[in-house]
Amino acid sequence: MRMRLTGTLATVVVCCAMSFAIAQDHELTVLNKQLESGSLEEKAKAAEILGGIGPAAADSVPFLIKTLDDKDAGLRYEAIDALGRIAANPDQAVPALTAVLSDPIPLLRHSAVTALRKYGANAESAIPQLKKTLQDKELLVAVSAARAIAEIEIESGKREHAKDLIPVLVSGLKSDRHDVANESVQGLVFIGAPAVAATKEVISNSNPSASMHACDALAGIGADASGAVDNLISAAKSSESKLRWHAISALGDIGPAAKAAIPTVIAALTDTDAQVRFNAAHALQQFGEAAVPALVEALKNEKTQHAIVTILAGIGPAAKGAVAPLAALISSKNPSLQRESIVALAAIGDAAKSTTPALIKSLDDKQFKARPAAAYALGKLKAKDAVPSLKNSLNASDDEILQLASIWALLQIDPKNDEYQSIGLPKLVTALSNERADIRREAVETIGQFGPKAKNAVPELQKRLADQDPTVRRETLIALAEIGPDSQPAVEAVVKVLSDADPALRPVACYTLGKIGKGSSAAVSHLQKQMKSRDTYERTIAAWALVHVAPDEKTVEVAIPLLAAALHGSANPKIRIEVAETLGKIGNGSHLAKDALSLALKDSDESVRKAAEAAIAKLK
Repeated sequence: MRMRLTGTLATVVVCCAMSFAIAQDHELTVLNKQLESGSLEEKAKAAEILGGIGPAAADSVPFLIKTLDDKDAGLRYEAIDALGRIAANPDQAVPALTAVLSDPIPLLRHSAVTALRKYGANAESAIPQLKKTLQDKELLVAVSAARAIAEIEIESGKREHAKDLIPVLVSGLKSDRHDVANESVQGLVFIGAPAVAATKEVISNSNPSASMHACDALAGIGADASGAVDNLISAAKSSESKLRWHAISALGDIGPAAKAAIPTVIAALTDTDAQVRFNAAHALQQFGEAAVPALVEALKNEKTQHAIVTILAGIGPAAKGAVAPLAALISSKNPSLQRESIVALAAIGDAAKSTTPALIKSLDDKQFKARPAAAYALGKLKAKDAVPSLKNSLNASDDEILQLASIWALLQIDPKNDEYQSIGLPKLVTALSNERADIRREAVETIGQFGPKAKNAVPELQKRLADQDPTVRRETLIALAEIGPDSQPAVEAVVKVLSDADPALRPVACYTLGKIGKGSSAAVSHLQKQMKSRDTYERTIAAWALVHVAPDEKTVEVAIPLLAAALHGSANPKIRIEVAETLGKIGNGSHLAKDALSLALKDSDESVRKAAEAAIAKLK
């Protein structure tokens, strides 16, 4: 979730404002009041929270505009930033932000330019002043103004005007300052194809940094930058390793339109620089089907065989043309290559079903070193013919990995089969204590797929919350969440994870407690403490969890602004769906909840739109 809030929500809403927040009918009223009459710190925090709420905080725009007259530069900055993130009421906000372009403080001028850019076509009236800002003594402000003008003009349907800004943006690529170059890159990316000709000329610049930034801009432009392929191929052969990997990355982002570069990129798989090799592999995956014939030919080179097989796996179904040569590698004398080839066939999917007999034969061969990979592939291919062999491999008492792969495969072939579930769960529970972390992790993840049916595994899963491997602990939390309320016996152990040394696990623990629901009542005080975290994501998940564990009036009051912000700030549609559903449960009488859900009706994800629609229907 991308929400930039400083301080703690609990401090702002509970400690600073709770004396009057409960008496208010509308959450925004509380924050607007803080902007008018709070202390300097309270005003700044209120502005940040409003910015995090986004467009749903449109009614606060007039209050933020008044704050622009404050003597404190820090507060003015927060107000400018909030106006940009809310991006509403342009008839009021745009003139106010335009006036800031004359502020003596460069940081505030830059912030105002950034905010105006977010208004898009609605900021057309700011163009004259932004053009004057192109002469700003602070290069960052000048280049940012060029980017802003380009975006506003293009969104206004005046793309031809943006061409005039290309020289300013190209000059910014040559700056030694990363922030200036980044603004230039983003501006050129927005202009797109018209900027390619000027940008590609920078690649041959004597300044390697400028060349790399030019590559980044072309990468962002993508397929429309096909006219720069020859320049990028030359850069991919540079003596500067960093320029090579930037150029190769750009070629990958251009994709199939850069297929002329495929031989050069394949050659880079043996580069002396590890990052170049990595980027080359990724680029070849991005080329997709266009790269397959050349990759199949490259399989003949033993030096690159392993890398090529992995790349073909990454290409997936589009690599159907490689099925035959990959199948031939199953008989390789190299067990590692056997395993990788089988995994690649699994990734290709339906087009590789013709290899099912060979995979079954490999699974039945007790001398074959890659039997677990064969079981995995048969599961991915949903090969019903393999069921007898997979059942038989469950008896391989000396190979726990094979057992685990086999039960997983059977569940992929027929996930609702009670026999497979009853056979598989005990074996998976046994695998939880395996000495190998990857096996424990796979076992936990598969158990989670059983959902509430895995409730008998909770005691053993609880032990995994103390696992030395953080990925095992994370998957265990997710599995307990999938099991749901029946995971209540593990609540005490989950609470301990809230203090885990790995900060990435704390929000997941909050999520698990929320999914357990009212059975997590013993965790209320810990979740309330988590809501005072400095991390916005942690605060939001803690608030979400508390709503499901103990949804009292105070919790709901605090949670709604955070969830409203998360509904538009999270890049993960699953999170947005969860948030929408929760706002539908707790948002009665809240204009902020209703406004946030109304905006979500335009979400890019259909499932989120449907969740928002269902949630609004529940609100009074």
